Amino acid sequence: MQKTWLILLLAAVLVSCHKDNSADIKKQFITNDHTVNVTFDEQHPGHVIPDTFEGLSFENGVFGQDINYLNENNSVLIQLMKNIGPGIIRMGGGTSDLITWTGSPRSGGTQPDAITTSDIDHLAAFSNATGWPVIFGLNLADNDQDVAADEAAYVSHSLGSSLYAFQSGNEPDAYAPYNHLRNPTYSFGDFLSEWRGYQAAVQKAVPGANFAGPDVAFNTSWITSFTDNEGYEVKLQDGHYYETGPATSAGITYQSILGHSIKLAELIRSFKTSTSKTQPPFRVTECNNVYGGGKVGVSDVFASAIWALDAMWTLADNGCQGINFHTGVGLHYSPVIRENGVFVAKPEYYAMLAFKYGSANGRSIPATIDNSLFCSAHACLVDGKYSVTLVNKSLDKSFDFNIIPGKIISSINVTRLTAPAIDAKTGVTFGGTAVKADGTFGAVTSENSTINKTSFIVTVPAGSAAVVVAQ
Repeated sequence: MQKTWLILLLAAVLVSCHKDNSADIKKQFITNDHTVNVTFDEQHPGHVIPDTFEGLSFENGVFGQDINYLNENNSVLIQLMKNIGPGIIRMGGGTSDLITWTGSPRSGGTQPDAITTSDIDHLAAFSNATGWPVIFGLNLADNDQDVAADEAAYVSHSLGSSLYAFQSGNEPDAYAPYNHLRNPTYSFGDFLSEWRGYQAAVQKAVPGANFAGPDVAFNTSWITSFTDNEGYEVKLQDGHYYETGPATSAGITYQSILGHSIKLAELIRSFKTSTSKTQPPFRVTECNNVYGGGKVGVSDVFASAIWALDAMWTLADNGCQGINFHTGVGLHYSPVIRENGVFVAKPEYYAMLAFKYGSANGRSIPATIDNSLFCSAHACLVDGKYSVTLVNKSLDKSFDFNIIPGKIISSINVTRLTAPAIDAKTGVTFGGTAVKADGTFGAVTSENSTINKTSFIVTVPAGSAAVVVAQ
């Protein structure tokens, strides 16, 4: 056993209670500036975390930017997605409301702001290669139901069973105030009328088609209202989440994304407050840290991984069905980006690996932590084992997480998400392992220890995280 784990075991013995039963839990609490106590409420388990929780979001315009991006021959990207999958692909973004459906194959004369039958066929083959179904966004800005129905029919024919749902419009709450795609009086009622027109037209062309909505940017009240009105008509309610922005703001640093998120709390509240008797599941279909393409030194450093891991778990704890991190050409916040012609896993991608490892189709259980200023703890039950993800967002303090499950734990396994520094762009690993150039991710290295107590301590250094499996 390594020296560090001898120290860990000694600490666990010193802080654990004298009797190994749940009646003595209070005796196991520790009070000092560098220790946080974590307890579970196993009597009130939450939701099962879907295996498709993690996803990626792409712009429809990516086909015009690079026809080889979402392509069945892009073996590295396919492998990177398999590592964190199965997941869900979301096609949409701002370009989905600016792009023209041609209804014909791509050729040398095809304009960049067009989407073609060739593009959809490549998307279908890519979806099949990854095993990830597709949420597909239609152009609502043009408000042309006939064109949308024709496009939807081709998408459905090409993707077949890989089509998860259609969306109509991207961030319609921003149509008037920011994108100037509608007049200033454009309201939720106007959007709902247009959305219903699209739904009817697409259903006629694709009987039985599934839908998601309203895919809003910031106006969370639209989510509640949409579900109140259309909850029985949609497979999924959805919205977007960006922690801060715009990327051009000089005041944004990596510290800006590590604090408590009011935006995320409001988004969660919105999908829980609908009065609809039919409450479809909720998904964050577009998300990242700094809107406007991401900010260098914030979106592409290890702090983004700490932010992403905590955000994923916060959503999972609250019953969200999944999250799609926005990804693509020239976007600094992309979990996967192409540099010098090669696809590379960025820090945020490692957060996705850690989440998959720590959730694994588990059922979330409430975890209480007594120092939430710098730390968070998220727990779930997987095959009778506790899986606990510990996040230390402090820039300069290590914390001892004193974990108190309330029952005897025989052994623990600790796998760490680390980097050379919180602002590091390279050198990120999960379980001491980095993604290889071909996209593969090998076996992780974990720290193992025998406990045989009702509490134990795991030390998490500043600006890092750990996944603990206890049994």
